[in-house]
Amino acid sequence: MKIIVSILALAIFPALAFAQKSVDEFLQLQSRPQTYYVQHVIDSIHIDGRDDETSWSKIPWTNSFQDIEGTHKPTPPLDTRVKMLWDKENLYLFAKLEEPHINGYLKQKDTIIYHDNDFEVFLKPNLRSPEYIEIEINALNTIMDLIMTKPYRFGGKANLNWDTKDIQSAVYHAGSLNNPNDKDDFWTVEMKIPVKSLKHFGEGNEVKPNEVWKINFSRVQWHYDQTKGGYSKRKDNNGQTLPEENWVWSPIGLINMHYPERWGHIKFIDSTADQLIDERFLSLEKTAWNIFYLQQIYRNNKQRYATSLQALGKLYPKIIADCKNYNVLFSNANNFYSVEIKSKTEATLKVTIDNLGNIYF
Repeated sequence: MKIIVSILALAIFPALAFAQKSVDEFLQLQSRPQTYYVQHVIDSIHIDGRDDETSWSKIPWTNSFQDIEGTHKPTPPLDTRVKMLWDKENLYLFAKLEEPHINGYLKQKDTIIYHDNDFEVFLKPNLRSPEYIEIEINALNTIMDLIMTKPYRFGGKANLNWDTKDIQSAVYHAGSLNNPNDKDDFWTVEMKIPVKSLKHFGEGNEVKPNEVWKINFSRVQWHYDQTKGGYSKRKDNNGQTLPEENWVWSPIGLINMHYPERWGHIKFIDSTADQLIDERFLSLEKTAWNIFYLQQIYRNNKQRYATSLQALGKLYPKIIADCKNYNVLFSNANNFYSVEIKSKTEATLKVTIDNLGNIYF
């Protein structure tokens, strides 16, 4: 989503063009990311766009999607939910999208699918690598997939020549496609994504129990008018196409999916009794990114980065309390900074983040 806009913008502006400029913008990035515990399959999954296997029937749905900017925006009028399963070689996804008028037109692989109504998957299997994968699919089962070297705002590039090898996908329509003369119910997406297509550089080709990934899902929904021959995108009084709606599983806080630090977390479990995601890790990660965002605001105001937590506390006093259990060390040189955040009690609980958005656990 927003791929073309982002590429053009970053061709003109520097990598930090999307930097937070105010504390109000910073506060929009404070909602807690979603979590989901992915259960192991108990029977064979046939990829046909239906969830009629026993495995699918026994697991919970995610929460319904919200507006990408957060709960202060109106609740989406159409429900969207996802559920996930795994075996050692694959991640399985099933999404259900309420839709009274199912439509889709793009048929060529790797076209920009979000120009249709679509469903999108963002995957980051390696929390210590900046790379991540994006997959878009429409109601015709047309896929666009790419790998990002890192987020656009940090100078990342989208590689559309990359493919999610051996991916299987199917869609099902509870209604008719591209027919404005009736009312439909929903469409579904089912995917089988091989782990070997997602992992690189010796990370292994299998899912490991208790492994944690970052993931998010997006639904791009255009405003359509019914016409005699089908559907057309609605225009405003100036003849401009109305902007799309962006509904997501884990809200970002702004209209940009390419903030992987704001995505949700999934954990692969063998049973519902498996250990929960480590709250200490989630807290440390959030604190690191909050320092990063505040540094951006500080530099916008002062034309330099802060060299202490106390300086950032003048922008957002709560950051001092958030770091009470950490030792925080700033290293600055001209237009560069690096901040190390270490637990005062657990030597292995530490993270480093710098002005380029590089984060090291």
